[in-house]
Amino acid sequence: MSLGMPRWVLADAAPSAIPEDLKIEGLLTRIDRSSEKGDFSEVQELRVKLADYAASVHRYDLATGQYELLLASRPGRKDRVRFFTQLGKMHMALEDYSRAIAAFDDALHDSPKDWEANLERARAFSAIDLNARAIESYLRCIRLRPAEAAPYEELARAYEKQGFLGKALANYQQALSREPKPEIYLHMADCYVHLKDIAQAVEILAQAKARLPSADYDVRLGDIYQNLGDLPHAGGAWEEALKADPKRDDVRLKLTLIYDPLHRPGETDRLFKQLLAAYPDSPLVHYLKAQVLWERGEKSAAREEALRVQSLSPTELVAHYDALLLLQIGKSL
Repeated sequence: MSLGMPRWVLADAAPSAIPEDLKIEGLLTRIDRSSEKGDFSEVQELRVKLADYAASVHRYDLATGQYELLLASRPGRKDRVRFFTQLGKMHMALEDYSRAIAAFDDALHDSPKDWEANLERARAFSAIDLNARAIESYLRCIRLRPAEAAPYEELARAYEKQGFLGKALANYQQALSREPKPEIYLHMADCYVHLKDIAQAVEILAQAKARLPSADYDVRLGDIYQNLGDLPHAGGAWEEALKADPKRDDVRLKLTLIYDPLHRPGETDRLFKQLLAAYPDSPLVHYLKAQVLWERGEKSAAREEALRVQSLSPTELVAHYDALLLLQIGKSL
């Protein structure tokens, strides 16, 4: 017996990694036994299973070692391409991009037109802001498989990062025609905002909402209106987002900052009550409440909330702004 603790509590408390560890240990044991027997083909088959399983459960170091051992055994060209590509993906997951690129290059040496190796190498270049190489690689992917949406979308992001917004929009449109995805619409809206074409940004989000309903569109629309200083429309958009997805507490936080300027303090208080019930020890929520109270002129209540933030291990950024707020409050008292 365990002090009367319910069994379901004990079950939930069991380390989730145990099944993974057991499977890995089992495969390693079988590899050792097959090796002792001199059954090389069985060792290879088990090592492939172990490498792929380790990759699937995010044991990237283990997977990396297994793929390297498989490559050291001098497999045939087809397997070599696959193992080098998988090895590159493991290095990507470990953020070792130079080794990832080298592995993809080895795969492409054996099979220059391999789709996965080409696409993953383009992603590796993009991850370290080698944008010219990334663009060149994505264009190659498009030549290999012009019907695929992914290279168009990712090429567009590379252009967007460089500020080539016209090219970015053209490629987002190509991706959209192949595979409509919410994030493509959001990126297109961002491009139009940077081009100061707010009407087109709003229009693309309206199209997105009609085609692929998502709370994210109204969230982004609210952000656009807020940046324009149009708080009534911002509030309306965020309220629509909250109706579509009532779990979006990030939207509730946004609304707490605009309801008071819109002369709706009761709504502000209602949202803070909900947020503090859900996150009683959130430094960010307490800081934002302190800020709102300060702007209302409720200095003592604002100071109490701001001091509460300091006891909750805030992030460096929240701590910085909270200290500035306390300094303001102190000067006014």
